[in-house]
Amino acid sequence: MAEEVEQWTLSCLPSTNRGARLFTLNIGPMEVLFVERADAVGDDLAAGFMSLYVSRSALEEEAGASIESLAQAVTAVELVPSRLASADGDAVRLVAHLADEAAADELDALIGSGLPIRRLAEKLVTKGRGPYEQYHNPWFAAAVLEEIERNAEAEKR
Repeated sequence: MAEEVEQWTLSCLPSTNRGARLFTLNIGPMEVLFVERADAVGDDLAAGFMSLYVSRSALEEEAGASIESLAQAVTAVELVPSRLASADGDAVRLVAHLADEAAADELDALIGSGLPIRRLAEKLVTKGRGPYEQYHNPWFAAAVLEEIERNAEAEKR
């Protein structure tokens, strides 16, 4: 897949100076999705949390409300405004615990049609290759893409 590495990278168990990450997805120069374990040595992988960066303007557009209003309306997802230069200041980080079903429902409602994700991804792809090529795990990426394809086929049935 030509876009792989050139436009996005996926790293498995990346080392960071902040926490024990299970994976990180980067589009161009920016981390857009990562999952961290709450307990770096425990066996419960669902005890962690995920962070997803989306376009702030698209999120507000889709929801018909400001980030401040959305942050007050949701209880299980934290909305963290971001001024990352790679996103041209148009990003917000959605943080949720993995095992929280209310958070999953709120994320679905916030993301809606996918526009907040898509708009940020389209912006980042135009910025060229990111600095994470050396950490890209092609086997993990292939497994994830195969699972996505399997799920799409199952939904068609």
